[in-house]
Amino acid sequence: MASSDITNDGTDGDWPDVDEDMTEESITDPKPTPDTLTDLEKNLIRKLTSHGIDCKKIERGYLVFSTNPKWDDSISSETRLPRDRATELFEQLNNKVRTSSRWAGIAIESTGYLEILLRPNTQSVIRDLLARSFGRLIADDFEIHCKHRGDDQFLSLSFPGLKTVAEPFRLHLAGPHCCIELSGPSPACHVLANEGYTHRPRYLASLKVEFDQEMPIHDIEAEAESIINSLTYELDVRNNVKARVVRWPSKSGNRPYRRTRANRVVRFPQTKIDPEVSVLFGFAGSASGNPPLSFLSYYQVLESFFPFATRQSAIRKLELELSDPRFDRRDDKYLMRLLSVGENAAAEPESTQLRILLEEFVREAKLVEFFSENDWGKHFSKNGPIQGMSENINPENRTKLLSHQVADRVYKIRNRIVHAKDDPKFESVPALLPQSEEAEALWPDIELVRFLAFEVILSAQARSK
Repeated sequence: MASSDITNDGTDGDWPDVDEDMTEESITDPKPTPDTLTDLEKNLIRKLTSHGIDCKKIERGYLVFSTNPKWDDSISSETRLPRDRATELFEQLNNKVRTSSRWAGIAIESTGYLEILLRPNTQSVIRDLLARSFGRLIADDFEIHCKHRGDDQFLSLSFPGLKTVAEPFRLHLAGPHCCIELSGPSPACHVLANEGYTHRPRYLASLKVEFDQEMPIHDIEAEAESIINSLTYELDVRNNVKARVVRWPSKSGNRPYRRTRANRVVRFPQTKIDPEVSVLFGFAGSASGNPPLSFLSYYQVLESFFPFATRQSAIRKLELELSDPRFDRRDDKYLMRLLSVGENAAAEPESTQLRILLEEFVREAKLVEFFSENDWGKHFSKNGPIQGMSENINPENRTKLLSHQVADRVYKIRNRIVHAKDDPKFESVPALLPQSEEAEALWPDIELVRFLAFEVILSAQARSK
């Protein structure tokens, strides 16, 4: 059947008034006709507008919706709901479904219910990997009574058209304070939090947690977090199923960055670069699915030049001392100055070595250009998304070199990634965890260390000639 755009009397998006408080009798909608919305579907569409979701069209027995605006919806992105599941979606929405703020999912405060989409813990999403993996597992606590194992099962969608498992998977586990389930997303979670393109939803599994008591959404999320972390860990080590929760894209972490237009002319290579540096630089660019790892790889490029920069700085200071017309090689005072330069160079802490490297090897004008010619918003301020930053990056600061401001920020982020929470030296600084919202917001800092690595390689190349 050909698709049909949804219209009403020639207009787009205007629906006739219908009864908002539908009775149970009216919820049982007559069988929908191919091109006409039923009263229930019209009510459904009106309710979804409060979540920023519109109905695009009716197509082959499906209602086709735009995706949640948090996904930065494109024209081709959509979710599809079978029309015979519209009643279930309507009932869920009547329970005052809210979108989770921390993960891609939903919550219902009246029952302490949280549902989060799951994805394979791999760099690329293999759509049916989790569905197939969960379909091979069984739950171990069937003797524990739970109402959701009877007639009151959690709602769940399957997507047989995608050639996934033949039977819908459902792993229900009851605990002392709540029950959890791994199954297909419910209609509300699918429509409010999923995304996909032309019959292909991106996420085919969800994790459902219910505490069976009224709770504010923030309490539900806080209580469920430890359960979610424990479950995904045990799925990995006990069941060899690698899954992780889906997070909304970070507004900071997904802003497009415009690099200088790439040159289309390929030349015989003229840059001399150590193999180790080349591998690190290339790996950092390939680690887009793991922002902290990408940041650390670019940092390691910088780190490899610490000895060279420190040595160059020490040589320059020695040359100044020896060029001083007052220098007297027979006077111990002047000889001690030379000795002090060498000792200080050997004992410089890593943070100071980074400062020296950026001050000596990064062009100040280019560093200013990096911050002035790109719209970073408040990212590089102390009020940005990266915690533990006590200072703003300010090119107009006349009391502290811009290279030193940048070095201090880069070093703080490096420490937050590599040091454990219980290290006494860093006990006041929270760890920057992978797959966290903060990690997803790290991309401007990744662009910064990438730029710094390029500048240092360029400067080292020039000095080696």
